[in-house]
Amino acid sequence: MNSNRFCGTVPHKFKLLFELDINNNRFAGKFPRVVLQLPKLKFLDLRFNEFEGTVPKELFDKDLDAIFINHNRFRFDLPDNFGNSPVSVIVLANNKFHSCIPASLGNISNLNEIILMNNWFKSYLPEEIGMLKNLTVFDVSFNQFLDSLWGELDLGRIFF
Repeated sequence: MNSNRFCGTVPHKFKLLFELDINNNRFAGKFPRVVLQLPKLKFLDLRFNEFEGTVPKELFDKDLDAIFINHNRFRFDLPDNFGNSPVSVIVLANNKFHSCIPASLGNISNLNEIILMNNWFKSYLPEEIGMLKNLTVFDVSFNQFLDSLWGELDLGRIFF
């Protein structure tokens, strides 16, 4: 359903989806809670819409492989269970996430790519980032972190 100029809210009647791709539309309102009720969902793409408010912490307990929720108006702190997610790719860029990145990030053993650019992250980057052995892209540019990881990770994969 991507790139169709759909607007309004996301329908609540989906049943057995493996992939929900509604990017590049004009959906608005709060995070579509129907996502949490899809037991077989592996791929979630909500980017380039007008969603706002918080993202339910239960999202990070779902067995997803990819989460794309960038370019919306989500505003909240990443929850402590952020690292429960088994994703290989997560893109949260261009929202208004703030506070800090939880240390639990180091628990996402399958993580290949994480893009957190252009949010309101402050504080420090957790040292547990060094535990992400499969990481190929780590982009935290355009935030307000208080320190850097110079020398801790291969800088060819980090964007500040």
